[in-house]
Amino acid sequence: MEWEELVNLMREKKAKPDKSLYEHSSGAKKRAEFILGRIPHPGNLEDCLLLHVFFHDLGKLDDRFQEKLGGKRKKAPPHAFLGVELASRFLHCDEPYKRIALISILTHHSDLHEGLYQKEIDRGEKLVVNGEVVSSPAELAFELREDAIDIEVFEEYGLNSLEVRALYTLFNGLLRVSDWLESANLPAEVYYDSGENVRRAVLSYLSGRGFEPRDYQLYVLGRGGGYFRLPTGDGKTETSLLATPDRASKVIYSLPTITTTEAMRKRFEAIFGRGRVSFAHSLFFLSLYRRGELDSKLLHRYAMKPIFVSTIDQVLLAFLNYPRFPVREFALRGSHWIIDEIHAYTPYTLSLIIQGIKYAKEHLGTAVTVMSATLPGPLAGELERLGLGELLPFSKVKERYSSRRRVTVEVRDEGLLGATDKILAEKGKVLVVANTVSRAREIYEELREKREDVYLFHSRFVQRDKEKKMKLVGGIEEGILVATQVVEVSLDVDYDVLYTETAPIDALIQRFGRVNRRGLRSGRAYIFQPKGWRPYLPYDKNAYSEASSLLGELEGIESELDLLRINDEFYDRIWGRYEAELKKPKLEKSLIRWKKAEKVLKTRDTFMSLPAIPRPFLDTAIELATGWEELSEEERLRATVFIIEHTVNVPIWTLEKYKHFNDDLYERFGVFGIELDYDSEVGLKE
Repeated sequence: MEWEELVNLMREKKAKPDKSLYEHSSGAKKRAEFILGRIPHPGNLEDCLLLHVFFHDLGKLDDRFQEKLGGKRKKAPPHAFLGVELASRFLHCDEPYKRIALISILTHHSDLHEGLYQKEIDRGEKLVVNGEVVSSPAELAFELREDAIDIEVFEEYGLNSLEVRALYTLFNGLLRVSDWLESANLPAEVYYDSGENVRRAVLSYLSGRGFEPRDYQLYVLGRGGGYFRLPTGDGKTETSLLATPDRASKVIYSLPTITTTEAMRKRFEAIFGRGRVSFAHSLFFLSLYRRGELDSKLLHRYAMKPIFVSTIDQVLLAFLNYPRFPVREFALRGSHWIIDEIHAYTPYTLSLIIQGIKYAKEHLGTAVTVMSATLPGPLAGELERLGLGELLPFSKVKERYSSRRRVTVEVRDEGLLGATDKILAEKGKVLVVANTVSRAREIYEELREKREDVYLFHSRFVQRDKEKKMKLVGGIEEGILVATQVVEVSLDVDYDVLYTETAPIDALIQRFGRVNRRGLRSGRAYIFQPKGWRPYLPYDKNAYSEASSLLGELEGIESELDLLRINDEFYDRIWGRYEAELKKPKLEKSLIRWKKAEKVLKTRDTFMSLPAIPRPFLDTAIELATGWEELSEEERLRATVFIIEHTVNVPIWTLEKYKHFNDDLYERFGVFGIELDYDSEVGLKE
């Protein structure tokens, strides 16, 4: 087939019911040209990148696809498979880039896995145009698949596995994004913004709220990435956004929890406008449902807008080859990746983040900014080894730490239950934090017998009740909130006094931050000793022990500067555990889809928890799952929402003891049943 014949066929055949293949391919190529103008990429690959976008849908020339498009048949062989050999004839690129481009075409709808297109290969499916066989793709498709699985074959070209991976996600990410934008009739401009526009929007937002940018915020203008420390309430978020460099084409903002992500999403929509912000987390289906935006799932999940805010796992999934990982990874290319609250992660998750930062900086041209109010010295040293310097010299913010002491600290040898009378006598807003759900519930029940204004919040509530609890505890004017670690980074609350169990120093500092948050009065914090079997749980035994030995120093703090010093001493003592994790390679170097990615992130290195439906809701959930095929689209939607709203994450040992397994429930929704009662006041009754 000659070039002119190919073009004529592309003009004649349809890619969409209302669009020729030539129009669709040209539209995708046009969008790819714009995108390439905004991201770092090897200049010598530009023609190859654009050509492979133009040729990606040649399989749609096939008679069966055209019949399917016209409603004359229900199924057709996958066009990504059918068109790859024909594309290879016209894709004039040097090796190994041609091979990577063809692998990208082969996988632009289905992520790579060991059996990809095996049925079509075994049948020897051919590309048939106007009744004639014009291409036999099976042999080439098999070779491409095997090369992509064993990417060491590219070593003869001087490429290591991470370089091959980065090239593949450049080709495949560009192809998928350009294809999606063209199919949705969206211009490529909706995908990107400029650093200048980001900074302008933030300054306008501050001005509209009556604030002038502080001197340290002006200092970082356009300087990202790097790392910095800044006290809670001093504008870390705005400071990080103002650091967005001119060359950054997108902002990726990562947070530790769904709650903080939802709060930041609302804030970003106020700063940048709703149309410029996308978001994602494990419950974002529910958020979109309530916003009436389920048809925009793809735009949000894959960061298809200039500002993307999400939980950190949504970014890490890209590095672990979660489905559609090239699109997730492509969003980071040339972007400004801001990682908030980096102190909040366990050694395992932090090691994933560190390895992801290194890869993004070296292979994706990402500017990375990391921040925390309590960034420990050893972690700062690790970031500097990655090439992330101190973005904001500590000398510029030291006074803001040294001039504040939000709480005075007193350490007690007794357990929290022994202090209930003192807690009950407190006035104003009282925060009580236990390290485990069972102790939090026990303390709550003791206090609730003697006062009405006592509230309980922990992680063992179903999603529906958890959201109600969030609103409740955020609006308490007076009373006692008994909680677990969920208050450390999830809630923007301001209490008068804190009663807490001993925890790692950084966790205690976070709890202190929930008291006298604005620094306008005298806050108090009392630290008690956990009682019972293995009192250090859920924390690492050594970390708990080292924290306990430093409690006396907390009693003598003169300012928040002392808290930073004590936290650094704590991390110096426990950093060996972090170093051990940092040495373990976790980043996926291959291109093959890895189904365990999400499970690994949920496991982290603490307690593995899995989603389950408590007994009061279980029969309804099973009924919905079993009768799924008979449900209408609207009924399926409501069923999915019901399952999400009535799911709770349960420790694996509790689940194993009380698990109710139902095939339909697990296959349809990926959740278990659990034979435990549930109460909206106290949560799951273990």
